[in-house]
Amino acid sequence: MLRKLSRKLSLILRSQQGCERYNSEIIAYGLEIILGSSFKFFSIAAISILLKTFPETMLSLFAFALIRNFAGGAHCKTYCLCYLTGVPLIVMNGVLARYFIIPRMPLTLMGDLTLMAGLFIIMKWAPAGTEKKAVTETAVRVRMKQITILILGAIFLLNNAFFMLDRMNYFQAVSLGAFESLLFVTPVGYRILKAV
Repeated sequence: MLRKLSRKLSLILRSQQGCERYNSEIIAYGLEIILGSSFKFFSIAAISILLKTFPETMLSLFAFALIRNFAGGAHCKTYCLCYLTGVPLIVMNGVLARYFIIPRMPLTLMGDLTLMAGLFIIMKWAPAGTEKKAVTETAVRVRMKQITILILGAIFLLNNAFFMLDRMNYFQAVSLGAFESLLFVTPVGYRILKAV
């Protein structure tokens, strides 16, 4: 359905004056990504509002998406699988962070271990590509690693602020989002999504 809608919209856009030179397949692909991401975001937001976990869920999504954008990682085979795994995964993070808070010391240890493991994962595997989209240019790879390390540092600072403010539910939400995003950069993450 998403693909059909994207194709129809791309043909409409391409028929506009000045847009004839653009390839409708490329426009359709871009629209499919935009529409799919929007649908996924609004689904996550709506469910988290119903479950009263909106701030935690959005923080987890924020951490996940920031790292994912530059570190790359495994992808599901289809958009449907991506939706059916991604939405529950992020919503579950919000629920866990709101209603099942880990005690302060183990949670702090979990956050620190995520940061240390994250540095190793980024240095070893990021940016992790797919068969269709592999980042092979050395300068681009180095730049993406650097940006991802900066993002990880910003997440660490954000979590320190949540720790000092005693907002351990937010700390947990950010840690879960970061952990999952980093997991999907590793070979284990690729195997998990390949099995889905």
